[in-house]
Amino acid sequence: MAPSAKAQWSSSGRGDLEIMKKVGANAVRLYGNDPREDHKPFLDEAAKQGLEVIPGMSDYPYTQMPKNCMTTDFNCYSQIKEQYKSNLQNGFVDKDGSYHPALKTVIVINEPDLKIPGISQPSKFCRAIISAIDGMIDAEKEVGVKSNFVNFTATFSFGICTACEGSRKPALGQMIHLHLAMTQPEEVGYKAQNDLAEVYRTRFTNSFNTNNPATDMKPLFLNDYEEHFKSTPVFIGEYHSTHVSTKKDIEEVMDVVKNSSLVGISFFEFQVRYDKGGSEMDFGMFGLGQQKITTMDFFGVEFPVWCLMKMQDKKSPGETVVDGLASAFQGAGISDEELCVIDPEKVPLSEDGYQSIRSLKKIDKMAAFVSRVVQHLGGVVSDQKQLQDFAQKYMTTEAKVYVRRLSQLDASFTSMVSELSQHPSWVDWDANAACIADRASDEGSIGEAVGYVCGELTSFNCTDLPSFCSEDLWMKADYVLSLFYLRQVTSGQPLRDCNFNGAAMFAPSKVYRGHDTVCIVTKDPSTTALSEEGYQTTLEEHDAEKVAIFVQREVEDLKMQVTNSSALKSFAEKPPAHFKDLKDQLSQMPWVCGGPSGRNCPSPINPSGGGASALEIGLIICIILLVVAVLAAMYVRRKRQMAAARNQEVSTPQLELRVT
Repeated sequence: MAPSAKAQWSSSGRGDLEIMKKVGANAVRLYGNDPREDHKPFLDEAAKQGLEVIPGMSDYPYTQMPKNCMTTDFNCYSQIKEQYKSNLQNGFVDKDGSYHPALKTVIVINEPDLKIPGISQPSKFCRAIISAIDGMIDAEKEVGVKSNFVNFTATFSFGICTACEGSRKPALGQMIHLHLAMTQPEEVGYKAQNDLAEVYRTRFTNSFNTNNPATDMKPLFLNDYEEHFKSTPVFIGEYHSTHVSTKKDIEEVMDVVKNSSLVGISFFEFQVRYDKGGSEMDFGMFGLGQQKITTMDFFGVEFPVWCLMKMQDKKSPGETVVDGLASAFQGAGISDEELCVIDPEKVPLSEDGYQSIRSLKKIDKMAAFVSRVVQHLGGVVSDQKQLQDFAQKYMTTEAKVYVRRLSQLDASFTSMVSELSQHPSWVDWDANAACIADRASDEGSIGEAVGYVCGELTSFNCTDLPSFCSEDLWMKADYVLSLFYLRQVTSGQPLRDCNFNGAAMFAPSKVYRGHDTVCIVTKDPSTTALSEEGYQTTLEEHDAEKVAIFVQREVEDLKMQVTNSSALKSFAEKPPAHFKDLKDQLSQMPWVCGGPSGRNCPSPINPSGGGASALEIGLIICIILLVVAVLAAMYVRRKRQMAAARNQEVSTPQLELRVT
């Protein structure tokens, strides 16, 4: 869920969330989280894929942190309140006070009956649960949550709680005891700050984990559950029976969902747990393949990101767990070829990315990678033949075809970038390329890049950002990144200094003109931001024609028109020193009209004198109408004459000759 792992879950990386959607999932369950991390990028990606997210609180405040719940007699109010408040502030809640649309249910704790302190002491683990929920409600109030409220759940094991009154069925005794604690907190030794009975009635869902098959669900649990809980929904947080066919069992349990109070299951689990070993490795639907897609810096430690491979269903020979699950979930499914794709449009622009493309031994893939590198250096490939030749050169370790010229070729990414930095002729290099936010990145990474740059800029304070760039994160990033590169980068190495861990790219104008350019500061007066920084960048060119172009744009932005081009050029030769002065003076200039100038603009005429004025056009139209009227009258007169001649022929006696 952390941005550090986006190389796994994002569509720009391995695409785990997209894969889940193809398998047929509509939600993803998570275990624990670091509340200090920004969760919004993950939630945004899940929402983009059409997935709900069911996050779980970490065990850290319950059993691991100093002064955890175990040390406060299982009263978890303060520990969970602070943890959950941080979650809310780091992506769970949008700026308008609404829970993120991808969130519907939050797991307060997973299997509390097994760890705080154990299944034999239900009052203690129920006290921990209800005090945690109490703290979460108060955290919502402090943050100002207003709408789209989530449900809470505590996911129990499928163990039998003999110390719980009301049932000896798996998980059910725990749920009955929790219901008592939520409606009567004093029964478990807790004084609530909020109306927990109302919370239970309106915002609570029961849940449990099990590896029992579908045939056990009704007799072991649901038949009795529906007697005790008439209106509280329930779902299975971990479901996977490894002793039966996945496809058959999932089809059967989905039939149970259609005909009971069970609202759904979370299939356990996405990837094989190699770290656990033993029987724990039987549950994963995907294993790790042999191809390294990329690497990720996970909290300071670099890990490889391997492609995925489908795991065989041990109870259905010839069928994989993934294919069986996709069939039962009615998902589109995913092929083996899709899983281990090394995409030149996604791999990092680094030695690792280069080597992964090189391992494919396909010139077209290397050419696509090179073209992407060129684009991030501020160019656009103009000669595909020479691009292919260049790609071929870097596909071969021993350059047999180019023995003399390339015998010493260093077939590395550094060598490639060095050669491209010499600006070969088969690329159109753009002098107005700019450092902008890479639209293939995510908001979390963009936010980190903006924060870093704002701390490094020496000639600009990010609090002075133009208002038209301050509301949208991507436009804000465009502004500060482009300004930073123009003002403070002198290395001429955009892949290094305009990258920010993949959040930025040094884009040619053909690329950034495809986005909204109003917040990009460049040396091009026809596109640079209409702001103090854009104006100063234009003035630094010491070119009156460029200043005139900038001023013309500002005139038009103020809803005015230039009436005298010569006067504009004269003004541009000695422009005001600051953008604010420019705006103040423009409306007073006699060579503008409309808008704040208060002067009416003259009727539009062709300044070259080669066309007709409005009066002349009107006169021509009148003449044409007059000619048409005369011709129509002549036509009518002629028709009448012809009709009269025919009438005269009819009235003249005719001589009829008959032969007998």
